[in-house]
Amino acid sequence: MSGTSDRVRGGWISRFRQGVMLLAEGFSFLRAQRRLWVLALVPVLFALVGVVSAVGLFWAHLEAIQQIFAGMFPVLEATHWWTWIWVAPGKALFWGLRWLAVGVSFAVSLVAGLLVANLASAPFLDRLSQRVEDVVLGARGPSADEAPSLLAETLRSFAAEFLRMSFLAALWLSLSVLGFLLPGVHLVTGPLLVATTILFLPLDYTGFALDRRGVPFGSRRRWLWSELPTMVGFGGVAFVACLIPGFNLLVLPSLVTAGTLLVLRAHPDEASERV
Repeated sequence: MSGTSDRVRGGWISRFRQGVMLLAEGFSFLRAQRRLWVLALVPVLFALVGVVSAVGLFWAHLEAIQQIFAGMFPVLEATHWWTWIWVAPGKALFWGLRWLAVGVSFAVSLVAGLLVANLASAPFLDRLSQRVEDVVLGARGPSADEAPSLLAETLRSFAAEFLRMSFLAALWLSLSVLGFLLPGVHLVTGPLLVATTILFLPLDYTGFALDRRGVPFGSRRRWLWSELPTMVGFGGVAFVACLIPGFNLLVLPSLVTAGTLLVLRAHPDEASERV
């Protein structure tokens, strides 16, 4: 496994490709480190609960969701036979957009379910991130005399993840309210929901390693923009992985592992120096 010497470098396409490959690297890293499997099992169990809950809630409210989006589009009626020339394509377009909006909502709900699982398993993911870093850097694992600090570390990781989740929830709520209140804006807020989620996911999965380093939010934001191709590649793959049935139950530990590797390769302070 490559270490900190393998920096994120190259042009836009090269850095985007490196971001795309991060998840595969995280998965390969965990597969090779069997001693981390037990630690990675708990987040997988939480992911199972999160995904099943998200799918169940969405399915239970599917009819109401369809009605909400149906009310956002105009109803076209053919007053004469020749008006079907433009009414038929319009109906097909609005039908497609309506179901696209439902699909985006389902995708966001799946990601939300995994992020809730991320919150519930934050202490375990934080410890997993620390162990990954220890393996890469060749550091010594935690000793018995460090046990009294476990409670403090658990509370810290949980609180930090809760703040990140609250930030994303506020963004989602703001975009959703705008889409409901302003006619036609939902055609923009839908893609924005996906885009903001893709950009948020790298910050979330690198968050455990960045929290241990005490990196402030401003530095993380600048890091996101300075490494944008890598972040888009990583976030895009993470978003798609969250939508794949079965695989989304196993991917959470690999994403945190990949995020930790990214921090080791391109620390926010180093990125700021390159800007």
